Amino acid sequence: MKIQSVRAIPVNLPLPHPMEWATGRMTSQAHVLVRIMTDEGVEGIAEAIPRENIYGETQVGMVHVINDLLAPLVAGLDPFDVEKAHEKMAFIKGNLAAKGGIDVALWDIMGKACGQPCHKLLGGYRDSIEPSRILWLTSDEAMLAQARELNGKGYRAFKVKGGVDADADIRRVHALRQVITRDTKLYIDGNQSYTYFEAKRVHDALRGELDYFEEPMAATNEKDRVRLAHAIDIPIAGDESNFTLYDIAHQIDIDALSVMMIKIPRSGYTYGRKIAALCEAYHRPMMIGSQSESDLGMTAIVHMGCALKTISYPCEFMDYEDPARPSLINEQIRMEDGRVYPPAGPGLGVTLNEDAVEKYAVR
Repeated sequence: MKIQSVRAIPVNLPLPHPMEWATGRMTSQAHVLVRIMTDEGVEGIAEAIPRENIYGETQVGMVHVINDLLAPLVAGLDPFDVEKAHEKMAFIKGNLAAKGGIDVALWDIMGKACGQPCHKLLGGYRDSIEPSRILWLTSDEAMLAQARELNGKGYRAFKVKGGVDADADIRRVHALRQVITRDTKLYIDGNQSYTYFEAKRVHDALRGELDYFEEPMAATNEKDRVRLAHAIDIPIAGDESNFTLYDIAHQIDIDALSVMMIKIPRSGYTYGRKIAALCEAYHRPMMIGSQSESDLGMTAIVHMGCALKTISYPCEFMDYEDPARPSLINEQIRMEDGRVYPPAGPGLGVTLNEDAVEKYAVR
């Protein structure tokens, strides 16, 4: 089997509600659909997600990089030879999310060719994962109402978007603890926006209420990050400091983080597994963060989360239950009794809704 073609299609999926956080705002998902066809008619699909303010990758740039630069490098390779594919793609520097999309699509092909779901090929550790939901910046009343509703649906972990106002973040977590179940985990994502003293104050004010912190300070402020990690009694999870395998190794070396985060769009499955092996060696648990995936991207999260023992923290999901959210796939994500299950079919286990692809493709 050989890779015959690699095609990137820009799509724009309007969101029913805006998503706001400390450093940005989204009203639609300007993503990239990756389609890889083999000479045996097996197609792999994946979602590549640009973040120009984080990785420097734009939707237009990713389409160009995938179609014009990366596609010629992997054309003709056996899709099972993912190490060779990454060696070829390394000729183009950076472009983590563009390469991640190609990687996941190759694993989708492998699963389909073998008749096995991706989570089995990747490790097969568990059959479901615990989901976490993001509480975006909004009014306190709206946030509390959303948390109550999601708690009722079985969610037992929430990420509170913070970093703009430390006092407001403290107030919100206090209020959330009054309306959610006692077994619900809460963590604040500071989006690198706190100073050391603000982060320490938030932690001290919420002792016993906050389960862990995500990237409270700038990833480049290493001295204060290490200082904070040793001054508080809850884990700190990474994100903006966890882009590559080398980033993870460095964070372990300086002892700045207790929980390592990967995001499937920027690591793919191949490098995600390498990161997991490194974390396991140093006893660092992992979680999968959301990069505002559509249903297709969230399916990729479920497979990876089920595959590996080291991914033991709740994994982040978007509001896939909202009927107003557009989707590029025909299948629906399944959640039962507070657990999310991967599709049973081979590969990612999902099929493209070609009408939706046509409707949301960017001309």
